[in-house]
Amino acid sequence: MNAKYKILDNGLTVITDKMDIESTSIGVWVGAGSSKENLDQCGIAHMLEHMAFKGTKNRNAEKIAREIEDVGGDINAYTSKEVTAYYLKVLHENTKLGIDILSDIIKNSTLPKEEIERERGVIISEIGQSFDAPDDRVFENFTSTAFKGQSIGRPILGTKETVSNFQQSDLASFFSTHYAPENMIVVASGNIKSEWFYENVEEQFSGIKHKYQPSKVNAEWKSGFYGEDRELEQTQLVIGIEGLNNIDVDRYSLRALAIILGGGMSSRLFQEIREKRGLCYSIFAFTQMQVSSGVFGFYAGTSPEEGNNLLDASLTEMKKIKNSITESELLRAKAQMRSGFIMGQESNSSRAEYLAKSMINFRKLIMAKEVLEEIENISIGSIQNVIERIFNTTKPVLSVIGPDASSYKNINITSLLQ
Repeated sequence: MNAKYKILDNGLTVITDKMDIESTSIGVWVGAGSSKENLDQCGIAHMLEHMAFKGTKNRNAEKIAREIEDVGGDINAYTSKEVTAYYLKVLHENTKLGIDILSDIIKNSTLPKEEIERERGVIISEIGQSFDAPDDRVFENFTSTAFKGQSIGRPILGTKETVSNFQQSDLASFFSTHYAPENMIVVASGNIKSEWFYENVEEQFSGIKHKYQPSKVNAEWKSGFYGEDRELEQTQLVIGIEGLNNIDVDRYSLRALAIILGGGMSSRLFQEIREKRGLCYSIFAFTQMQVSSGVFGFYAGTSPEEGNNLLDASLTEMKKIKNSITESELLRAKAQMRSGFIMGQESNSSRAEYLAKSMINFRKLIMAKEVLEEIENISIGSIQNVIERIFNTTKPVLSVIGPDASSYKNINITSLLQ
């Protein structure tokens, strides 16, 4: 990895990552996801992401899409709990065009009122689509219970009520509050010359007048149950406990634990619950790590008749792992982590995102060599340490969607975990 960075005079961080390929992936990462929203702003970061493509002082929505596609490139964006990202990929000879379009979106979006009304309907449809996907909604319900009453627990898409009320002034206010140079990172990975890129970004991203006021999200984990009774063919379950934040020294060991418990076809949950008992089609463990908190848990989809058996058997496997990790499981988990990271580094788009998040989380670039060393240093002892840190909890969260889901409320999950 040949990456380096520079902080411009206006506070904007610019990262370059030279690769010997014919394309360049460029993105802008803004430290303003849904966790920075007030209650009445739920969904505004996501709606603003949509609106950024709907017209600037120099381009209308059609021209933004056409200019990129005329040169064979593509452009997209996403909103998460902690960041909003705008990114594109072009052949290296069109890099200057890419910088120009991204800077135009960030600096000059006009947020036209007619587009707001049109996009409002699109997002409300997206919310409806999310409701119709129970394997997604069960996670939303889980998060809203784990972080009840907090911005980090509210849906990224927002609600029909909040989205219906957003006005141009609301979007403009959120934009001016968070889209400041000190809160943004511009990354280019691919066929790029660092000094040339720094100069062009400095020129194109100059003149942003927004004054950034840093704010910190302090998440507080809650325990609880969320049951949603729906007539479905399958019952969807998510159970989890508080995990680690994304800079914790044990974060790599926790990821290894998730792989051993439920990270593939050879994992304990897959082998025991699906292969040996036939209780489900899909089951996996997961970990989510954010600045202020984290989650460790597992998901499964099963027939309504087998829900209790699956839950009991899965929690038994979770308890059994405490003092029984084998050397072969450790080596397999490390191999999966190592290969996943290395393969990701072969994509300049993935590298750009990795570098941006490295800078956001650590205020420095964590190079590939450091990551691979961290993975190599994972041991049975370090995983056992993580288990001791997070398993002794009295605050599990269970989310269930399906027929008679509310009946799961009577299960004492805490006692099953101990």
